[in-house]
Amino acid sequence: MTNISTIRFIEREQLEISRYDQLIGKSLGVSIYCYSWYLDSVSDNWGCLVKGDYEAVYPFAYTVKFGQKIIYQPFFTREFSFFSLHELVELDKIEYLEAVPAEFKKIDFALDAKLKVINFEVTEVMNQELVIGDDYETTYKEYSTNTKRLIKKALKAGCVIEASNDVSKFITFFKENTGSQVNYESQHYENLELLIKTLIENNKGGIYHVKQNTNTQAIGVYLFQNHRITYLKGTANPEGKKNGAMFLLMDKVIKENKTNASVFDFGGSKVSSIANFYKKFGAKDRTYYQYSKNEHSWVLKKGKMLRDLLKK
Repeated sequence: MTNISTIRFIEREQLEISRYDQLIGKSLGVSIYCYSWYLDSVSDNWGCLVKGDYEAVYPFAYTVKFGQKIIYQPFFTREFSFFSLHELVELDKIEYLEAVPAEFKKIDFALDAKLKVINFEVTEVMNQELVIGDDYETTYKEYSTNTKRLIKKALKAGCVIEASNDVSKFITFFKENTGSQVNYESQHYENLELLIKTLIENNKGGIYHVKQNTNTQAIGVYLFQNHRITYLKGTANPEGKKNGAMFLLMDKVIKENKTNASVFDFGGSKVSSIANFYKKFGAKDRTYYQYSKNEHSWVLKKGKMLRDLLKK
């Protein structure tokens, strides 16, 4: 069992970043969201619970509101995890959570494991993943009939896939075609733009366009790490939706990476229509867990409720 006294919280600025990132890359856990450059791009602040001499780590992001430190799950991440070169049992993981400094009174984050912890509200959440085999035809057989039809329709319409490093074009296209649905604030777009640039610089991701002649009909960003593809963000314009451009794009990325990736992570969505789109490629539900607790005083909780009402 882990001794809590050996677990210390270290702010990002004091971390030995090279050792931290090496452990993330070699760990039994797999999560591109937890590399230092990823967290730097999307978090207000972040730090890490470190056991001993970087034997194991648990990173988390936090923000500060009205003088209070709050642990949160940043946009463009789904969940965090525990990282170690050796398997951590449930009691080890629980003790990491118990070692979170008391100054963090409010906590709202996601984990890939269900732990028996007290004082937390735990909610099940789903994402969708597809196991990819070397044999593309076997994977293709699991596609729905509608998916196969729309891929053929996009090809018949003359749609082609092109790689791109034009982050500004992606942001503009995404805003025009999905902005009204996601209601991102300006800071979210700034973080997304920085994240995509950093992914490209670190050779951990890329942008792909679906074009008909010279016109972009759909666009997507994909992350690549440890034999895993993760779909970050994407969208299609009305013509692209009509032509099945996103179906062609997903299929192309799966087909071209079948030999160096074993899992296609669709990222998941609480919106049933989006989750169903992913399942049309044969993706299956995977469960992860949202942990929440609020130990702020009654006065602070009431103050927040009043502020929320005044905003309406």
